[in-house]
Amino acid sequence: MPRLLTLVLATLLSLSLGLAGSVRAEDALFTQVGRVVAVGDLHGDYEQYVRVLKHNKLVNDKLKWTGSDTHLVQLGDVTDRGPDSLKIIRHLMELEKQARKSGGRVHVLIGNHEAMNVNEDLRYVHPGEFSQLVTRRSVRNKNQYLNRVFRAMKKNRPELISEKNRVMQRLRSLYPLGYVEHRELWSPGREIAKWYAAHPAVIQINDTIFLHGGLNPHQESFKPLNDINATIQKELSPGGVPEMSIDPAGPLWYRGLANQLAETELEPLERMLAFYDAKRIMIGHTPTAGAIMPRFDGRVILADVGLSAHYGSGMANVLIEDENIYAVHRGQPILLPTQDIDAYLKQVVALEPQGSRLTKFVNQREKAALAPPDNSSTGQRVSN
Repeated sequence: MPRLLTLVLATLLSLSLGLAGSVRAEDALFTQVGRVVAVGDLHGDYEQYVRVLKHNKLVNDKLKWTGSDTHLVQLGDVTDRGPDSLKIIRHLMELEKQARKSGGRVHVLIGNHEAMNVNEDLRYVHPGEFSQLVTRRSVRNKNQYLNRVFRAMKKNRPELISEKNRVMQRLRSLYPLGYVEHRELWSPGREIAKWYAAHPAVIQINDTIFLHGGLNPHQESFKPLNDINATIQKELSPGGVPEMSIDPAGPLWYRGLANQLAETELEPLERMLAFYDAKRIMIGHTPTAGAIMPRFDGRVILADVGLSAHYGSGMANVLIEDENIYAVHRGQPILLPTQDIDAYLKQVVALEPQGSRLTKFVNQREKAALAPPDNSSTGQRVSN
């Protein structure tokens, strides 16, 4: 989308929607929690979302909370790539209230795709997201909105009046039915954006830090988690200027903990964990081949297994209970190792359907282990 047009659209929406205020993010530190269930990126796949809740006995057949005092952590990226983001969000809203009444908590963390939706970067919005918002008024809403856009454009370029038909045709092709309704939910200060702005990007439960992308350990000093949350909350609120929320090295986007080698990442990671008095960091954002994967002797846990159909319908999440860490793989808890990753992967792949991407990955890994070493290789080992 052209930069000028983006600014015009954002201005028009902010004026026409009547923006509301934001809510302060919740505190980032939780202690003495006995059971934690962490779920990675969902990307609009409601059926997979429900399956993982049931595998962990968090809901009943009516999808009401049965998790007692469990803390459920959703690591961000509920939205985009699949059609049912809003359906998941609506259920999470209800589940938050139900869990609190039972002494539990539902922590919905901000991912980069939530920030993108608020900031009107809609490259990955599934067409089904727009179509589900269409009503009998949508054609009129779209025409009225695009007429306002054209009038705003004409103020800067009066000569466009002679090209109105061509410009309007172009605008109609750029913005689908349901676009205006989508922005009514996701513009800063509106219902869904406001709800997310009241949530944290990063929390710590007991000795584990949870967030979407990763905390960058290559910094001279580290910010308190509440300060990180307050910054991102402000950026997603009316009048906010996106900086940390769009920074490739920021907490919503950083991939170094998932991709960098130990020579680069381990020493600063240990320094960062000591600052936060934590043993490990759990992240989403960077998909694995379909299994929960530990790195750096368990100091980092990769929890994005590609749950959504877009990424192959992986089925696993993390369970922390009685200080033990498990990968709940297709409903079966398996103790997550810190080092002997191959034995763990054999257990996991035995639960997989034939031909799954994880099965193929493990087979390739076993073949590579039998091959002569390639001393020229500098590629990342998954077991790091």
